Amino acid sequence: MRRVGTLAFALIAVAVTTFVAVLLRGLLGLEEIVMLYLLAIMVVALRTDRVAALAASLLSVASFDFFAVPPYLTFAVKDVRHLLTFLVMFLVGLVIANLTAQVRRAKLEEIRSSILSAVSHDFRTPLATITGAATTLRQGASSLGEPERADMIQTICEEAERLERLLAKVLAMTRLEAGVQPETQAVPLEELLGAALTRLEQRLTQHEVELQLGEEVPFVACDPVLFEQVFLNLLENVVRHTPAGTHVIVSAHEEGGWVVIEIADDGPGLPEEVKARLFQKFVRSASSSGVGLGLAIVRGIVEAHHGRIALANSQRGTRFIIHMRPAGEHK
Repeated sequence: MRRVGTLAFALIAVAVTTFVAVLLRGLLGLEEIVMLYLLAIMVVALRTDRVAALAASLLSVASFDFFAVPPYLTFAVKDVRHLLTFLVMFLVGLVIANLTAQVRRAKLEEIRSSILSAVSHDFRTPLATITGAATTLRQGASSLGEPERADMIQTICEEAERLERLLAKVLAMTRLEAGVQPETQAVPLEELLGAALTRLEQRLTQHEVELQLGEEVPFVACDPVLFEQVFLNLLENVVRHTPAGTHVIVSAHEEGGWVVIEIADDGPGLPEEVKARLFQKFVRSASSSGVGLGLAIVRGIVEAHHGRIALANSQRGTRFIIHMRPAGEHK
C-alpha cells in the first residue's frame, strides 16, 4: 500500500507540473519547462523514496515530450537535439533521486547512532539486574528462602518488562524517522486504551485511573501497534512524574469531526524547562530516569496519522489532548 501511495504522489506531482507547463507554454521556453519538471522530481524524491523519484523522472520525460515539445500531443520528435534534452533530463532526475536517498540514509544513520548512544545506559541497567538476579538464583538455589526467590523472580520480570518498553520506544522512533507510513485500519478506541491499561496494570496500582468514554465514540483510523504505544508512553509518563495516589482520567468523545482523547492527572505537573521543549527527542527532567524519547514518539505517531497532540493549560497536573479522525474520514 505504501508503494502505491508513493507512486501515486509521483504521478500527481508530474500531472500538476504538466498542467502548469501547458498553461504557461506560450510564456516559458523549453529550458524553463525542464526546470519545472526537475523541481517536481526533487519534491517527489524529498517526500517519498528513490523508486517513486525514478518513476517521476520517466513520467516527466514522457510528459515533457508529449505536451511541451512540438509537435504537441505526440511522441514524435522533429528536432533530434531534443533527444539529448530527454536523456539529460532523465539523468539529472536519476542523480537527484540517488543523492536524496543517500542523504536520507545518512540522516537515518545519524539518528540511529544518537538513539543507541542515548539508550545504551538504559539497556545496560536492566540487563545487569536480570543477569545478577538470575545468577544468584542459579548459584544459590538451595540456600535461598522462598521469599528471596520470589523477590528475585519478581525483579527479573519487572526488568524484562522495562526492557520490552524501552525496545518498543526505540523501534517506534526508528520506524518513524525512516518514514515508514502507518498501516491504518478501523480500531475501537476502547480496545486500544484497554490494551495499554492492561500492560501497565502493575505500574498503575498506586494511581486511581478512571476511564470515561462517550456512549458512541467512533472507531479511529490508526495502526493499532503504533497507536497503542501512544497510550503506553503517556500513561508511563504519568507513572514516572506523579506520586502515588494521583488521580488519572482517560476520556474520549467526538467533537467537530474529530475523536478527542484526553489523558489528565492531578499530579504536580511537568517542570517548566521541560514544557518548553516537551515533544523534542531526548528531553527529560533532571529527576527522570528515562531516555527522553516517549513524548517525541507520541507526537511522531499522532502526526503520522494526520492527527495532532497538545499539552493543555491546567491549574494542576498535566493534561494531554489528542485529536484523531474517525475511521472513514482519515485523509
